[in-house]
Amino acid sequence: MIKKQEGMTGTGWLTVLALIGFFVYVGLTILPIQIEAYKVRSALKALNQVPNITKMSRNEIIKQLQGQFDIDDITHVTKDNIFVDKTKGVLTVRIEYEIRTRMIKPYDIVGVFKEKVKVIQN
Repeated sequence: MIKKQEGMTGTGWLTVLALIGFFVYVGLTILPIQIEAYKVRSALKALNQVPNITKMSRNEIIKQLQGQFDIDDITHVTKDNIFVDKTKGVLTVRIEYEIRTRMIKPYDIVGVFKEKVKVIQN
């Protein structure tokens, strides 16, 4: 009777475990970037709830956003990343920023985000 190999060898299991470990590591590295991007989107959407937001100055709007960013621990967005445009009762606020995180030396994971919200005069 000829015996056939059943299952994987030790090297095969180590390869599978190494691949799983690598993808878990990449996922855990990307997760904080995605959480921060979600918080930025939420802060922008919350501008719709601010009374008289369309009548505020650019600096007041930025101060409003930075206050929310401080609460939500958003560290990668500065006032230079916030763009405010007003035209005929429509307020457009854009945030463009980049997050760079070290993955494995010398490789980085880079997230480039562009978020925008339009607020109609309230």
